[in-house]
Amino acid sequence: MKLLHDAFSRTYLPAAAEAQIPTGTANRHATVLRRCAGTRDTVTVVAPCFRSNRPARRFRPLNLLMVTTRRLVITTQSPVLRRLNLHLNAELSQLADVTWTAEPDGTVMQLALTAMDGAREHFWVQMGSREQLQRLNDALTRVFRRPKPAKRRLALDLAA
Repeated sequence: MKLLHDAFSRTYLPAAAEAQIPTGTANRHATVLRRCAGTRDTVTVVAPCFRSNRPARRFRPLNLLMVTTRRLVITTQSPVLRRLNLHLNAELSQLADVTWTAEPDGTVMQLALTAMDGAREHFWVQMGSREQLQRLNDALTRVFRRPKPAKRRLALDLAA
């Protein structure tokens, strides 16, 4: 087996393991996610999520959310045949109105964003513990709430 030493390979599986995603599921989604992120992009967060506009039922599709330093990617796996589809692949700068709210139980977060096509997406992100949810919150804060650069005032020299 050839070991890959690119940024994606070094960071994806540890992030998936931290989110307690089964290895089989993480490996199945890895090929699609790698194509979207590329080999030089570092994975910040991987988490299972569910679309909130779908009713909670036994055979709902599994979505996997991946946030890298440059992109947000969501893949969908069909419940019966386990076919993978790309749901969202966007650069972070192309996303607007990104909001998230942690639920009081401490392991679930609601994530809402507007994609580049204008569609508003809503997801429930399920984490294993409060610490993992806090790390997800920190990562989203780092990525989407960057401080705006201070406006520089130009000093006009009005010598008469």
